[in-house]
Amino acid sequence: MGHIHLGVLPKTRRWNEVVEALASGAADEVVVAASAQAAEKDLLSATDSPVFIEAVRLLLAIPHAARAGDFGDALRVLDLEVRDGPELLDLTMAVDERLATVRRGAGGSNDLGEIAARSLVTTLSEMVGDQLPGLFEATPDDVQAATRKLSWSRGISEFSRAFYARLVTHSLSYWLDRTLALHVGSEDRFANAGDRSAFDVALSQHAREATRIIQEFSGGWYGKTLHDKGGISSLDAATFGAVALKKIVAELRARRGGDD
Repeated sequence: MGHIHLGVLPKTRRWNEVVEALASGAADEVVVAASAQAAEKDLLSATDSPVFIEAVRLLLAIPHAARAGDFGDALRVLDLEVRDGPELLDLTMAVDERLATVRRGAGGSNDLGEIAARSLVTTLSEMVGDQLPGLFEATPDDVQAATRKLSWSRGISEFSRAFYARLVTHSLSYWLDRTLALHVGSEDRFANAGDRSAFDVALSQHAREATRIIQEFSGGWYGKTLHDKGGISSLDAATFGAVALKKIVAELRARRGGDD
């Protein structure tokens, strides 16, 4: 998978306002909200990336594949090169390679596509891994059972929200990290590691709260799509991905009390 280089903060009015908020000592929540506002266009641009669309397709299709009698074969139908009876590492490596293949086929990916790819691999590893008896004790059957839990309404709702929360958090961090590094010091905004850690917590919490809407609508959409079509296509993924991002941006706007 392609490397994500540290972002250079765009020289726009919105991002200039973020820099000013940082320098003025505004509360963490104010800086995070300003950053989310400045990043709206970038978030919505993820839908232009084939890698993002493929990440969303796999997000939705892998749990459904775990309902099959032969999990390995069902994953291969999704273009994931796994052996029979895949373990968790086999699954995450196959997802990583599939997204890298899509990126190469598209001649590259935008930043949000790359962030989406990393967000999916990490979220899948964590949510399946948390259900296993232990990384080394887990059997292929355990991996399939844990993945299958994500295919039911509650599971896919939590899985989708976790993915989008990580996507939003990492998208904001991508642009902010270099600028934040300039504000660390005994007489600066972040006097110590604890101050910076508190900011990161505020950022993650903001993203988590803004993606609650995804948890509320994804289960119903998923169940209806599977009932009507029997699976998740790339077109379905593109539709779901675009709607989800629009809902998140609308929620970010509502949280700051504005609509511009």
